[in-house]
Amino acid sequence: MMETYYKIRYINKENNEEIEMPLEKMVGILLNLEMGLNFHIEALKAQAIVIRTNLIKSSKSLEGGNFENIWDNREDKNVEKIIKAVEETKGLVILFNDKPIEAKYHLACGGSTENSENVIDNQIIYLRRVLCDYCKGSIYWKDEKNFSIEEIENLLKINFPKMDIDVESEISGFMEDIERDEYGRVISIKIGNKRFSGKELMELLDLNSTRFAIFPTGVKFVSRGKGHGIGLCQYGAERMAQEGYSHIEILKYYYTGVEIKEFQLPCIKRPLYGKIIVIDPGHGGEDEGHRGDSLGLLEKDLVLKLALKLKSKLEDLGVTVYLTREKDEKVLITERIEQANKLDPDFFISLHMDYFYNSKMKGCEIFHFRKDYNSEKLGSYILKNLKDRQIATRGVKEGNFYVFRGISGNSLLIEIGYLSNPQEEIKFIDENYMENLAEGIVKGILEYFQ
Repeated sequence: MMETYYKIRYINKENNEEIEMPLEKMVGILLNLEMGLNFHIEALKAQAIVIRTNLIKSSKSLEGGNFENIWDNREDKNVEKIIKAVEETKGLVILFNDKPIEAKYHLACGGSTENSENVIDNQIIYLRRVLCDYCKGSIYWKDEKNFSIEEIENLLKINFPKMDIDVESEISGFMEDIERDEYGRVISIKIGNKRFSGKELMELLDLNSTRFAIFPTGVKFVSRGKGHGIGLCQYGAERMAQEGYSHIEILKYYYTGVEIKEFQLPCIKRPLYGKIIVIDPGHGGEDEGHRGDSLGLLEKDLVLKLALKLKSKLEDLGVTVYLTREKDEKVLITERIEQANKLDPDFFISLHMDYFYNSKMKGCEIFHFRKDYNSEKLGSYILKNLKDRQIATRGVKEGNFYVFRGISGNSLLIEIGYLSNPQEEIKFIDENYMENLAEGIVKGILEYFQ
């Protein structure tokens, strides 16, 4: 069941104040803003579940200006439908593999929704393209915008060829296939589905001569739909509701392979309940990884020891933790990736150690894949907490490791130290140091989600 005390943090930027709002009240406020009173009750219910799912999924505080708390106006008949949509779906969340999804939505898809990887460079299993004519006839089905050539140059920061009689140009599909004589006079030109001689066109359009060039002075863009096209199509949901579909049927149409059910929320004792993290202790078995120069410590043993500590501490906070290996065995990188992608975790964290021959380099270094801003942010929280524990750090950086290219979600690779540095190697036989390292990583994860 949903916990009644679960609250959403909201930062009012106009008044520079932070507010904590009960989850269901915030769902109603945002539903009123995102859809409004004119939508069908079943479409409103679907959107309410989408909003609730995203509020639970996100670890970020909401930001904005003042908003109207519709619960203050319960007697108002106009908001009765909004409140009903929230109360009749109370606690319901969209889940995939038993965890809340990132429930993307947009106003109108214009004929079909979009695969996630075509918009956000990340393939998400439940955000698949579906055909949708339900939003046909909505105010966003078709739109036209006209731009002058100068406006396009300014907006796109580009330069078109300057208008000159000697510049060869045509407008494909409209005015094209121009034939000229050796002096530049137009012999013939195809316009639409008909061919004209240069002389005919000169006379019909009252041009001064047959030595002419064609330049557009403006462009019309005709678009269909509105928004990024991923996930729920709001006007499609409205039409489906009008045709008798329920909010559950609507959501299962736009989100592939999901379930809609109540989701147990975090509590004070288990603040990260519902989060899933895969920890990947690198190497294993015959693949030893790096070997320490001074004590001969093995990378495969140290990262596994740390992974087991992290698993225990994170599970105490409510996280569901999976290890790609729990003993000294070799697991192929492809198997690690496949396992993680099946679980669809909030984060995949790979643990390794570094080595640089004949060097005194030391410290923990964290890598994330390009444009993986969530992982970059988590890495910053982890390094901050390691620094607070006087553990040497080397920053958060972008990496292009094979494992990053295979994992479909957020992923980090943590190099916990240098086995080529005798002073740093000896720290890893100190139980207190390993405990401190684990505490710093866990605290960083906790701060990120809170």
